[in-house]
Amino acid sequence: MRMRHVKDGRASHLDLNLLELFDSIWRTRNLTASGAALGLSQPAVSRGLARLRETYDDTLFLRQQRGVQPTPFAERLAEPVAAALAIVRATIDKPMFAPQTDPRSFRIALSDIGERYFMPRLAAWLATNAPAVTVETANPSQADLNAGLSTGSIDLAVGFVSALGKQVHQQRLFRERFVYIARQGHPSVRGRLVTAQLRALPHVVGNPAGTLHAAAVEKVLTSSRVRAAIALRVCSFLSIGPIVGASDLLAVVPSNLATLVSGHVGLQLIAPPVRFPGFDVSMVWHQRLHKEPGNLWLRSVFQSLFAGESTR
Repeated sequence: MRMRHVKDGRASHLDLNLLELFDSIWRTRNLTASGAALGLSQPAVSRGLARLRETYDDTLFLRQQRGVQPTPFAERLAEPVAAALAIVRATIDKPMFAPQTDPRSFRIALSDIGERYFMPRLAAWLATNAPAVTVETANPSQADLNAGLSTGSIDLAVGFVSALGKQVHQQRLFRERFVYIARQGHPSVRGRLVTAQLRALPHVVGNPAGTLHAAAVEKVLTSSRVRAAIALRVCSFLSIGPIVGASDLLAVVPSNLATLVSGHVGLQLIAPPVRFPGFDVSMVWHQRLHKEPGNLWLRSVFQSLFAGESTR
């Protein structure tokens, strides 16, 4: 990089490396030490100092018995040169993120299942390891998720997310599967199901906004092979456990959610007698935040806490 300087009406150029040399000589008061610090030979230091003297029309540094002594002009030049170098270095140096001390708020897009599954463990980890960090969750529509990721109002999305375009990165955390749930003591279900029962036993289906679960489940349930009875559709998967626990309805839910809620409401977890497609639970972020230190750190936290989770 070169900086333009005007001397005696003639335009010349001042190499940024020469300012680095000036700053080093100013701080060390020694040409040999400056050359060693900058990886320059003694002749290169001498040539650089000569160019500085010519450019500024001043001796700048006077040789002494030990080292050099700055001239009054060099004394005045030292502070603005150091400030200019600091500004340039700030544009080159990668910014850092210190989660223990840097206050930062992250906005994460999660479904209702995602909040129930990820947030308790994440919150406990942050309280110990990143007390300055806060998290806000959102459950946007597909269109709002696209917009939020591209504008940066959403830092990260985690869950079962469809492809969002070439500028969006996606990384799988784990593979998930669907299981059936029924209440303990169900009159017709005792640890297993057959396909014929699905037509006779009414189902409750979850259809949270912005998720793809309902379409995947209903495609199987309404197929000609299954023709399941659907009695109830709800907006939240989190309500399904209590509904099933208090009725004779069946439901198909992700296995990790089923494990979390089964003990609270007395549920059976049953392998489906028909095949439901599995799905990836992934992290999704925009290219604009791909190398941003805070986002890199947040993704690493999710990776360390949840990657490779086994489905029950």
